[in-house]
Amino acid sequence: MAGLRCGYGIAQAETIKRMRPHESPDTVNILALAAAVASLNDPDQVANGRRLNSEARSFAIAELEKLGFKTIPSQANFFMTDVKRPVTPLIAVMRQHNVQIGRLFPALPNHMRVTVGKKTEMDAFVAAFKQVAV
Repeated sequence: MAGLRCGYGIAQAETIKRMRPHESPDTVNILALAAAVASLNDPDQVANGRRLNSEARSFAIAELEKLGFKTIPSQANFFMTDVKRPVTPLIAVMRQHNVQIGRLFPALPNHMRVTVGKKTEMDAFVAAFKQVAV
């Protein structure tokens, strides 16, 4: 539910108490809430989503590694790839190829954060990356 900005946190009571003052007043919209409830009520959704995410992530990482780019190990819905140069210009060029890449992470100026999408979206990412980064 990351795209809908829907999630939850688990912590000790004292930690939650310290976090409350920083809570956003409109934490979850009704559409995200409805999607989360439907997701939780579908026993196959989480397992299927994990499988599809893992397959798409593995595909993209394998393609990048074939091109000589290293990736930080990830089990999340994104991964970080060392593009061997400042990433900001590459993000702009990828956008020109209709591939949206997130923002720069200042601590990793040569790494591109790639959100894992559907297999077709990862195909498009890899194709554009091959055109502009190799």
